[in-house]
Amino acid sequence: MKEDYLPTGTRSRICIAIVFNQLKGARSEEDAEYDEPETIYAIKRAIERKGFETTLIEADINCLQKLKELKERKKEKTVLVFNIAEGTGKGARESQVPMMLEMLGIPYTGSDSSTLAIALDKARTKEILHYYGIPTPRFQVLWNGEEEIGDLRYPLFVKPLLEGSSIGISERSLVKSEDQLRELSRELIKKLKEPLIVEEFLDGREFTVALLGNKPEVLPIIELDFSSLPEEKRFDCFEVKWYLDENKLVCPAHIDTELKEALEDIAIKTFRALRCRDLCRIDVRLDEKGEPNVIDVNPLPGLAPDPEENSRFPKACYAAGMSYDEIIWAVIDAAMRRYEGSCYI
Repeated sequence: MKEDYLPTGTRSRICIAIVFNQLKGARSEEDAEYDEPETIYAIKRAIERKGFETTLIEADINCLQKLKELKERKKEKTVLVFNIAEGTGKGARESQVPMMLEMLGIPYTGSDSSTLAIALDKARTKEILHYYGIPTPRFQVLWNGEEEIGDLRYPLFVKPLLEGSSIGISERSLVKSEDQLRELSRELIKKLKEPLIVEEFLDGREFTVALLGNKPEVLPIIELDFSSLPEEKRFDCFEVKWYLDENKLVCPAHIDTELKEALEDIAIKTFRALRCRDLCRIDVRLDEKGEPNVIDVNPLPGLAPDPEENSRFPKACYAAGMSYDEIIWAVIDAAMRRYEGSCYI
């Protein structure tokens, strides 16, 4: 971790607002991406221990007004937002809060509204990766589930176009025939009210790569070990991600130097191609030749503090020897360095 350079006296002139969407009850597919109170308050405590004033703002329909009031109320201070808000509704929801902050001229941590909007759209993400020559599985978007499948080869993997946190992904997502594809796609489009993306399934090893900073540091790589699952179900889905992680995350991954360097290289290229900022987590699978392919990009990764929860970005940080406070401070430090003085005058 880089040495913190912000003088203690300067910190007292900064108010850091944590903007979030809070999980209200048991986790379900409808609110899977929202943060538990434990995460929100762990971030708050970590920031306060560094000497900053904090305030909490929920990213609900009144968020814009609350941000305007905060900026007006804190005229004598510089306001910085620590953004973990997932947004509401469909489409580019993760960009909602950054758009408000850009409109108000308030600096914030993490990627900008454009990157967050693109990364949540899996097809747009893959189009950019393809432009930059970054390997990713071949794909097609299904708008109504009835489209002709081009030259994609079965088995295919089916997932919602505009979701994260494995929402809409189940043990049925791997389809081996057109009949299976049609049945599942019609069902998901009706249920989720959004398009789907289908891509050629890669049956190689799967990894997730966390990056921190803006000359990004690649943290210890995590391998998803599916060996305890049936062979036809060895992939991430909602149940596996949220309830079986303790049995399948290996960090640092047991890999040779050549594969480690290839994973780091594709992760850094993806980070730069999508113009990610401060932090990101990139999911990668190996193809039949053992070459890494990007299967998902998460520029707004979860930050659950409890190591037992196996939140993947913190898990990589812990493996690098960081404490939870150091994770939060490093994200803030990366954002402040980006703004080059404008947020800590």
